[in-house]
Amino acid sequence: MTRANLYRSILAALLLLSATANLQADQSGVIFDNSIPAPVESVPLKPTRFTLYDSRTITSITTFHWNGGKGALPGSIALQGKNKRLIGPWQASAIDDGQGLANAYWEVKPNIMLEAGTYTVLDSEPGTWSRNPAKGDMGIVRILGQRGDATKAQQHPSEGTEVEQVPLLTLEQQQARATELFQQIRQADKYDYAQIEQLYLQLISECPDTEQAEESYFRLSNLYRMGMDPPEYRKLRELLEAYLERYPASEMAPEMGKRLRRAYEDTGQWPRVVELYHAEVSALTEANPHYLVTLLDYARALEGSGERDKSLAIYRQVESVASGEKAGNYDMSDLWLRVARKRIEIIELLHAEKWHELVEAYRKQFANMGFAEMPQIQELLEYAQALEKSGDQSGAIKQYRQVMRTDQGNQTLQAQQASARLTTLVGTDLYE
Repeated sequence: MTRANLYRSILAALLLLSATANLQADQSGVIFDNSIPAPVESVPLKPTRFTLYDSRTITSITTFHWNGGKGALPGSIALQGKNKRLIGPWQASAIDDGQGLANAYWEVKPNIMLEAGTYTVLDSEPGTWSRNPAKGDMGIVRILGQRGDATKAQQHPSEGTEVEQVPLLTLEQQQARATELFQQIRQADKYDYAQIEQLYLQLISECPDTEQAEESYFRLSNLYRMGMDPPEYRKLRELLEAYLERYPASEMAPEMGKRLRRAYEDTGQWPRVVELYHAEVSALTEANPHYLVTLLDYARALEGSGERDKSLAIYRQVESVASGEKAGNYDMSDLWLRVARKRIEIIELLHAEKWHELVEAYRKQFANMGFAEMPQIQELLEYAQALEKSGDQSGAIKQYRQVMRTDQGNQTLQAQQASARLTTLVGTDLYE
């Protein structure tokens, strides 16, 4: 996005509040509004939902279609209620953005009463519907309404006419659209990642019941993880979470679940990793050839989430098996034994608060690492803490900064702890 388009995108988001409000003669109350003054992208990554805690008459629904500064000819807007009941759709009218961009907003005035419950907003052109990464990547929408009945309000379909429960596109239409989008993907420049991403997201949104949609999730996860430098971990996590919610019984679900776990591990989302490993480890037996390495990964996740005592018990379990009679049943059992014993040694030194010994243990460990080996972020943090406790403040500051460089998104517990210590030790100059 160019600087000019970025500015217009932010300005358009700022104007959404005033533009739609000025068009409401009845000054109805805001029921839901996820617009904020920030850059937007196209194609929502998550369902756009709102919850009513009592009955309301919906007087206006407005969606935002910045579409790279081009706007979009208005289509239709609908709602989906309990049991996937379709409410609408209604043909939208176009509204400009106040700065000369036509078709920036789509507005419908359904004047319909809804019961308390959770509803999903459906837009007929998700490919141009704007999303805001700062607000959970849902489609940008403003919903106005008022309490209870309105003079001209229709009844919720659950209380009156039955509405056929169908998506905005039939399966046949979805398949035709998916074929069209796949053809566009094949014709795209293979290095134009932005266009390819947009087309995959569009296919996922418009054609969710097709085989091509599942394949698009898979291919897009490859793009986020291996095609982009640095990897788009946030997008990857959200994509995989959406896949598993949408297709929990799919043949690809186990593989996509593993990819999600790796994405959590790569970004230090340790509590999430622990949740995923807990279910797997509960069903794991010593007959499994991956028994030891799975336990080690589980223990590392427990450490990362701050559950050091639980991780120590798992490391000792690995040590017991890897040094016992069954050790020959596992590939690389000697390596896993050394890893477990090293972590047991470190944790015991931490428990005993033997800071000088811990510093020497880590210096030795890091010095003996191979060319391609990298210390874990947990190890870097512990080394920094040991340096600080042993009185080497300058060395500790250097290592805390290394922790933060390892996780520049400051998403992990370790990076947050390092940031807090640096703020105390050096003030606001965290990196240099």
